[in-house]
Amino acid sequence: MPTIKKSVLLIGLGVLSVLAILLYFSFNPEKGLFFPKCPSYQYLGIYCSGCGSQRAIHDLLHFRFGEAISHNLLLIPALFVLVQHGLVKVKVLKTKSFLNYRYAPIIVLIIVLLFMFLRNLKMYPFEYLAP
Repeated sequence: MPTIKKSVLLIGLGVLSVLAILLYFSFNPEKGLFFPKCPSYQYLGIYCSGCGSQRAIHDLLHFRFGEAISHNLLLIPALFVLVQHGLVKVKVLKTKSFLNYRYAPIIVLIIVLLFMFLRNLKMYPFEYLAP
């Protein structure tokens, strides 16, 4: 990809990221009418791996780490992996991205599915994984 197109793409992603951060900082998804609801919970009554992520992002932006963890425990490690991957892609970090290893997609899939299964169990201690 030519350098100009890549720069425009990065600037666009940066602007969208700032707008999303301002939106999630300013409005609580628990009370906001324009935040999407989880279809798997709404129609099937089960928590997906992403349930609670919007509330967790709002809490993280307000430095309420305990509440963010209680909404979605998987979000914080996922953010670290995604940020590391992005920094590698834009050549800020000179290491290999966690997501570029051979078995990374399978490991991520297993973690996401296991988390989804465990957070829907109605027994101790798994009930704490529900948002």
